[in-house]
Order: sequence, then structure tokens, then C-alpha cells
Amino acid sequence: MALFSLLLLPGIASAQQNAMYLFVDGVEAYESGSHQEAIDSLNKAIELEPENLEFQYYLGLTYSTMGRYEEAIEVFEKIVEKEPVAFRKAYFEIAAVYAKQKRYQKTIDTLTLVEGTDPEDARIYLEKGYAFQKVEQYDLAIESFNKAKDLDPTMLQLVYYNIGAVHFETEAFDKAEEMFTKSIEVDPAVSIAQHARQAILNARGAKKARRPLYLSGSFSWAYDDNVLQKPLEQTQIISATGEALDEADQFQTLHVRGGYKFLNKKHVEMGAGLSCFSAAYQDLIDNNVLGIIPHLYLNAGYHPFYARLQYDYSYYNAGGEEKLSMSAFTPVFTIVETDNLKSEITLNYQDKKYLDDVTSDAGQISIGIVQHYTMQDRRLYPRAGFKYGSEDADEEIFSYKYYQILMGLGADLPWWGMRGDVSLTYEKSGFQMNPLYSTTGEREDNKYILSLSISKPLSDIFQLAFSYSHTRNDSNVLRSGIDPYEFKKNVYGLTIMAMF
Repeated sequence: MALFSLLLLPGIASAQQNAMYLFVDGVEAYESGSHQEAIDSLNKAIELEPENLEFQYYLGLTYSTMGRYEEAIEVFEKIVEKEPVAFRKAYFEIAAVYAKQKRYQKTIDTLTLVEGTDPEDARIYLEKGYAFQKVEQYDLAIESFNKAKDLDPTMLQLVYYNIGAVHFETEAFDKAEEMFTKSIEVDPAVSIAQHARQAILNARGAKKARRPLYLSGSFSWAYDDNVLQKPLEQTQIISATGEALDEADQFQTLHVRGGYKFLNKKHVEMGAGLSCFSAAYQDLIDNNVLGIIPHLYLNAGYHPFYARLQYDYSYYNAGGEEKLSMSAFTPVFTIVETDNLKSEITLNYQDKKYLDDVTSDAGQISIGIVQHYTMQDRRLYPRAGFKYGSEDADEEIFSYKYYQILMGLGADLPWWGMRGDVSLTYEKSGFQMNPLYSTTGEREDNKYILSLSISKPLSDIFQLAFSYSHTRNDSNVLRSGIDPYEFKKNVYGLTIMAMF
């Protein structure tokens, strides 16, 4: 019998060695994202060593990563049934799976079980704090975060930040700013301190947003080396048809917006107000514009879906004469997605009534989507978008369609709290057959716009920005070998903005 056992030993050692090779293959596949390959290797390892709980633990991790949550929970529960203390880390994975499923009470219940195995583990209370925050039991969340800090002082900075986030959710903005400031003071150089700085700005902005009255304004000085012929196109109130004066001028713009929020809750806000806009040119005074724009809006949202509905009625005077009255309805839908993505879908309808007895009345509809991505560690914010629009004029020859493609990148610059932004827009417009444009066929324009800006906050109220844009337009129309709608223009601007 002893001899038979000795003969078996090499086989047992070989089986254990093969199981370990399979386990290593499974872990490497899991870490590289080859999840099905990881499952195959880990299951083969478990067949050779069915009592090895580490093998089973990694199988549960793989199931969880793949979104096969019930299978993951089953694996982890079998592990803690056998070794609730030695493999207490499996409890944390069960809690994490329940959190992914948004079953936060089950997360809390699971972490309470872990508490019985080691009540001095700070991680338990940190995770419970997150779960309590999700179910809006904010006092218990703060209590749990503080207990984690007391048990493990190395969590001090993270706990201060988390408590600040809880206060932010409850709209205790002064307390939130106090805790974010404490988080920064622990170690100003780490990434969480950067998050806290942004959170302070968010808290201040949210505090302003809860005021019943709102008021903002901007004043700009700009130089344009090729002013467009039509004043409302020059000021981007209506879409440009591509006709320039070949003249340069400097101008100033003033924009003031204010109003009252008669409904101002966390998840819904409604208000009405008035905007005033003016553009004044030094020499080309026929391009001066004055606008009065009453507005009504409704904001509503629950994470991750948000909506804004706005109605504007605007009246514009251009060159000292009545020019346009316009009604506009603009719904904007925002979806905050996973992986730092956010999508904005904008619809717009405009009903334009021209008051000059020359321009044809028109209605325009457009739909656009812009997707934003946040690269927080690099402090970069790329975006890309597409927009389609169609304007139907009462006189059909003035109708047109267009589409735009947008790419942009925002960045937090390393100097004095400045932020930069660059964008490139391509627009293609198709105009109806119009003898004013072309006698041979429909007119098509290609427009390219490069925009750059750098902004810097001067205080909680004021911000300074420098901007530059380059526009190039050309068409398929030729008159005596010359494209009459081809032009280039550069606009340089300096703007001071205020939000009270």
C-alpha cells in the first residue's frame, strides 16, 4: 500500500502543476480581456483542483467582468460558505456585483456580513458609504465614511472628498465646498485634489443656480477682416448665405440675460426672462444690430437623462430698421453614458417673419447630436457632432438645406487656471435653383470654420476669453470664371463675461 501511494505521488504533483499552469493562463487571459478563454482555462484548472478557492475566485471575477452577474454571485457565495474569513474578499465582490445591478440594499446587507468577520476593516465602511449614498441615506453615508477614516487615516483625503459629494447631492453647497477644500489640503498634488478643485467650482455654480433670480452678461471687442453683407448673418442670428463685403471693421457686442425662476427644485426648474443683444460697428454702421429676446424654459432630469425645453421670441433691428421677428422652440436632451461619455441631442424650430418687405418669410428645422468624452487624467475633453437643417421659405427659390460635421477638443491648461478649446466645422449647403445665385443649376457651398479660444476665470463672477476664428467658403457657381461666393475671413475677439 505504501508503495502504491508513492507511485501515485508523481501523478498528483503533475496534476497540481498542470492546474497551476492553467490557472496562470486563465489569469493572464482575464487581465488581457480574453474572458471566454479565461473561463475555459480556469474551469479546467478547477476540474484538476476542485477545492482550490483562488481558482474559483478568479472564475467569479471573470463572470462579473462579463456581466454574468448571477453566475458570479453563485461562485462567490460558494467560496464564502467554505471560507468566510480567509476568503472574505469574495464578500466584497458579491457587494460589487449587487452595486453593478443597482441592488444597493443587497450591497449594504452583504457588507454587514463582512463586518462580522472583521469589524476593523476600513474598506467595509467606505463601500457602505457609497451604497448608502446611492439609496439617499445621506446621514448613514457620512457616518460610514467617517468610520472608514477613523480606522484608516490614509483614507482621509478620499473620505473628505466623498463627504463633500454627499453634501453636494443634498444641496448643502457651503458644507460641500468646505469638505472639498479639506480634501485638497491633505495633498494638493494628487489627482483627487484636482477633482476636488473642479467640484468646488461645480458647487459654487450649483449654489448660484438655486437662486431665484439669474443675471449674466458679456461684452466683446472684435475685429473682422471681411464683414458679411447681411447684418443678421454676420452676427450669426441666421444662417449665412455666403456673401461678403470685402471690407474690414471692428465692432463691439453686448449681451445681457436675466430672469426669474418660479420653479427651482433639484430635478426640475422653470423660469422666464429677457435677453438683450447689440452689435455696433465702427464704420459699417448699416451692420449694427439690436435684439430683444424674451424666453421661457423648463429643465428636468434624473441621472442619466436630462432635458431642457426653451421657447424664445426675438425681435431684431438692423441698420436702424425693423428686420426680423422670430419664434424658436429648442428641446435639448442630454444622456450621461458610461465610460465618461455624454451625448447631447438638440432639436430646433424657427419661424422667421421678416419685416423689411423684401426677404421671404421662412421656417427652419434642425437636428444635431454632439458626443462629449472626458479624459480626466489628461484633462482633455474631445467632442464630435453632426447637424442637419432645412429651411423652407415662402418663396421656394430661397429654400435650402445644409449639414455640419464638428470636431473639437477642450483642455485644462497648466497655466493660471486657463482653459483652451479648438474646433473644426465643415458645412455643406445646397440652395434651390435661384436666378440670383445661379442660372445653370442649384448652388452648393462648402464652408470650413476653424475656431480657437482661451479663457481664464478672474473671480467667481468674471471670466476673460480670447477667441479667433477663420472661415473659408466656396461654391460651385462661376461667373466669368470667378466664384462670387468664395470668401475668407478672420475674426479676433476679446470678451469679458460675468455671471451674478
